[in-house]
Amino acid sequence: MLIFGIFIFTLLIFIFFEFIYPFKTLTVENCLKQEEFSKKGKTFVVHVHTYYSYDSLGKPEEIEKAAKKLGIDKVFITDHNNDFIKFYKSPLIIPGIEYQDPIYGRVLKLNNLFLVIAHPNNNRKPEYSWRGKYKKDFFYELIDLKDVISEASTSLKIYFILRFLLLYPFVKLKALNFFPKLIPIFKWIEFYLQRTKGDLKIIGGLDHHVKLSLWEKPKKFFSFPPYLWSFYLLSNKTFGDEIIESLYSGNFYISLCNFEILKKDNKILYKERKILTFNFFKKGFYKVNSCGIIEANASLVVLFKYSFRIGKIYFGLSPVAIYRPPGEGLRG
Repeated sequence: MLIFGIFIFTLLIFIFFEFIYPFKTLTVENCLKQEEFSKKGKTFVVHVHTYYSYDSLGKPEEIEKAAKKLGIDKVFITDHNNDFIKFYKSPLIIPGIEYQDPIYGRVLKLNNLFLVIAHPNNNRKPEYSWRGKYKKDFFYELIDLKDVISEASTSLKIYFILRFLLLYPFVKLKALNFFPKLIPIFKWIEFYLQRTKGDLKIIGGLDHHVKLSLWEKPKKFFSFPPYLWSFYLLSNKTFGDEIIESLYSGNFYISLCNFEILKKDNKILYKERKILTFNFFKKGFYKVNSCGIIEANASLVVLFKYSFRIGKIYFGLSPVAIYRPPGEGLRG
């Protein structure tokens, strides 16, 4: 009887976190979804540390291996206070640096061209705190994986870890697919809009540090956490353009768990079903539709997948892609 009770309790927890949490009552504009989906863009990851950082043991060889396995085109390395990675010659790696700026706070410099305000959502360390100072061409690290882990509730983290340990032997990286539910996305978007009025381009960062590394041969090693995990969880994808060009224009999106979208005119195209498109406006409200329409004055567009719906209540919402429409014409 006790075993049966434990089984039922475990099953209820599983059903709640997998299919019900979180849920929202939404007014959704229903419209015709376009099925066209073809060309593929470039993929890049940002805010990665190697053994050139004092608090990481990661090796460039492992970064290359993980990037090639997942089809990532470029990896922006941002070690603490140095760009020594530039001496490691690889077509996949672009050198950068992470440092503390006296005016702007924590900053990433990518390829000596682009500046990113790092950790704007982390208030646990004084050096990470938002300073309210930036230039119009800066990027804003809307999502940082390390900050997600620090900000998520304990119950969600425990469930995520147990779920991952149970499923990983069977489905490998897909066992990580619950992770986006840990992101306090609505709160972080609210911060972004209040602080920047939607003026700064957004980017997703990993802040990946390897804490344990056993390396004997190029083909025989163990690192924890492996780069492969964070590369799968969060990447930035362009809409067909080259990466540097897309960084200048801001014409790319943040992808969670390797979700892919395309953009055509004022629509976002995607393959999956049960997707909602949230258009966020700088005044703090949002509109939702079911077919990927980008509203003319939207500051951010976020795609959520959901498990099921009952009337206007949508269950199991999880973000999958975040896009900031570039250009002054969309900054209403």
